[in-house]
Amino acid sequence: MTTSMEIKSGNACFVDSSVFYEWMDQSSVYSESILNFLHHKPTPLLTSNFIIAETTSLLTKRLGKKIGTFFLREIFNSKIVEIIRISQAQEEQAMRDYFKYQDKDFDLIDATSFVLCKEKGVREVLTLDKHFKQMGFKTIPTF
Repeated sequence: MTTSMEIKSGNACFVDSSVFYEWMDQSSVYSESILNFLHHKPTPLLTSNFIIAETTSLLTKRLGKKIGTFFLREIFNSKIVEIIRISQAQEEQAMRDYFKYQDKDFDLIDATSFVLCKEKGVREVLTLDKHFKQMGFKTIPTF
């Protein structure tokens, strides 16, 4: 399996929980390449408060509170990732989209990410989640 972590310079890139989780999981085959990508920040990186909450929850449940706490501190002190809060209007649109796409199995948090990306004009998503590609986004890494 080959992965490409290159994106066009100057375009914002959204970071999904799947990548944050794999970054923090030292046993992950993706951890080192994700860390390298994040440290070289070839583009502005965006995420949402929903993604941060989802990631922290997954890390705490699967890898322990110490890892969850470390991640939360790192991300809130980050100079390379901007956290955007999902508004009530964005959440409501995400719910409408969640109900609309009955043929897709993405969850509500994914739907909030889709809405945010569309509103911000973000086309590239750093993710391991197939749902972003299903919704027309360019995903990084590509397989």
